[in-house]
Amino acid sequence: MDSEKVFSNNTAQLPEDFLEEINLLRGRIEELEASQSLCGNLGGRCSVKNSWDGLSKSEEEYRFEDYFDVEALQKIQDAFSEATNVASIITDLDGRPITKPSRFCRLCRDLIRRTPKGLKNCMRSDASFGTKSPLEPITRPCLSGGLWDGGTSFYVGDRHIANWIVGQVRCPPQDDERIKSYAREIGVDEDVFMDALSEVPVMSREQFLNVCNALCLIANQLSILARKNFLQAQAIERRHVAEAALRESEERFRQLAQSTFEAIFFHHEGEILTSNKAGQRVFGYNQEDFSGLRIEDLATPDYRNLVREYTSENRKSRFDANFRNRDGKELICEIQQREIIFQGEKVSVCAIRDITERVESERQAKEKEQQLIQADKMVSLGILVSGMAHEINNPNSFMTLNLPLMDEIWADISPVLEDYYHENGEFLAGGLEYSELRSFMPDLLSRMREGATRISGIVNSLKDYSRLQPGELMWDVDLDSVIKNSLRLLENMISKTTQKFKIDLADNLPPVRGNSQRLSQVLINLLVNSCEALTDRSQGIYLSSRYVEEENKIDIIVCDEGIGIKEEHLKKIMDPFFTTKRNCGGTGLGLSVSSSIVQEHGGELVFTANPGGGTVARFSIPVTGEGEKDA
Repeated sequence: MDSEKVFSNNTAQLPEDFLEEINLLRGRIEELEASQSLCGNLGGRCSVKNSWDGLSKSEEEYRFEDYFDVEALQKIQDAFSEATNVASIITDLDGRPITKPSRFCRLCRDLIRRTPKGLKNCMRSDASFGTKSPLEPITRPCLSGGLWDGGTSFYVGDRHIANWIVGQVRCPPQDDERIKSYAREIGVDEDVFMDALSEVPVMSREQFLNVCNALCLIANQLSILARKNFLQAQAIERRHVAEAALRESEERFRQLAQSTFEAIFFHHEGEILTSNKAGQRVFGYNQEDFSGLRIEDLATPDYRNLVREYTSENRKSRFDANFRNRDGKELICEIQQREIIFQGEKVSVCAIRDITERVESERQAKEKEQQLIQADKMVSLGILVSGMAHEINNPNSFMTLNLPLMDEIWADISPVLEDYYHENGEFLAGGLEYSELRSFMPDLLSRMREGATRISGIVNSLKDYSRLQPGELMWDVDLDSVIKNSLRLLENMISKTTQKFKIDLADNLPPVRGNSQRLSQVLINLLVNSCEALTDRSQGIYLSSRYVEEENKIDIIVCDEGIGIKEEHLKKIMDPFFTTKRNCGGTGLGLSVSSSIVQEHGGELVFTANPGGGTVARFSIPVTGEGEKDA
């Protein structure tokens, strides 16, 4: 009789021992099945009933009403509307009401929403209030009547489930004629429409924005609390179900051992008696193959003595060791064991978990952590540069303020020195003969003024570049200025790297909508990469800009004659943390951040091989509507 059959026949005689083992493995079971009902893997044979149907749902199936008490939320909504004098309603993502309207004005309630077209436009307007940032409201004229509305979103985790909309207010200046024309459009009497309009509350846009900001804070806190309460209720119910399942018979224990993802071996001082299906799957042996083997036989040579000592002495501490399956693949495993009674004597249950992927993930996570630390250092360096620029600017200001005075002093004393020279002949000043000094001094002062002005320009560019600006701040940007400011920062680096730096910039480029600091960051990153790619000063870098009229965009192209990018790397160079310069301190964040910035501006960043050797980087930015050239 093989060991598996003996084990099955004797389990009924040892209920107390197996129950003790179940308790010992409680932590392991909870790890394996924390995300499921413990009854879920038994094919319906579990006698423990799930008392809450919600456990069988995926989170995507839950509705707004599953997270929130709509009746209580209605009271909050009504109180908010009364306190702020705005209309209010909560809708689903399609604009259908979840709560009853609060303080709806007669214009919207009795006139606009009573017409088919008006109701359709209102629902379309309500459905479009979703925002990715729950703490930043959307405010705008209603897509239906034109009154001012604002709104925010209810998020549960990352899931957008509803919108809270307030408004129906007039925020001067208001285009009453456009609103009046809307009455004709939806088929409502104009006089009745305008009479109802006069009843609509009036408030300034600043006051209305304050109301919307308060709405965001309330909605966000309600979402967080609802999510926490919901998860806590799920956790409590799952705990109850798990504890009930753990009280089942030794048959449950046997099935659990067979269904777990861990390799479980029953052994006596290291000699394998039987194994579960996961053990056979992980190591590639069937039950007969395990007969006569010891657990240390599955370990790699370097770990066999450790595994032998651990299993033969039935140690209960947890440790890691390397194993090898039948195909020769090396596995990093975590081992833990407990003692049970088997066939009337003490044996051990050894659980072996394959943690190869986890160890590799931890290694990668640690590597990425170091990369993030490096990136943080770069941010700190930017702050330091800004501070140094300020410190440089102070003494330089002394020069820029006093050099004009030196010019005036020289102009005033020059005639006196000339008279003295004609009367007494040559004399020395500062170690120089006066005849040489009088032609050299104006040029010396001019060069000093030029140098001080250049220092000021570089310092201001450094301060502009390192100044933190939120990425969402967008305005009309002159790319010519962006390019020139960026080149001013890199002038020294470029001159040391190459003797062939050529610029071909288009005249009168139309403005683009964007953030000048972030666009400068992209261009600087591309130029620095080109400088680092050169192996000799005879290799060149070429910078050009052009307006592509047919696509209404501006292309900025950086071309270098450096070592180029391997074809297999072209698809990866904009992935976060991918870098070919790890040994030189590269973090793999530069091009990833640059790509994100260009995408934020609605453009694209493309890298191709330079036919003459090297790399061509092109980033395109769309032109603003006001800046489009006539076709």
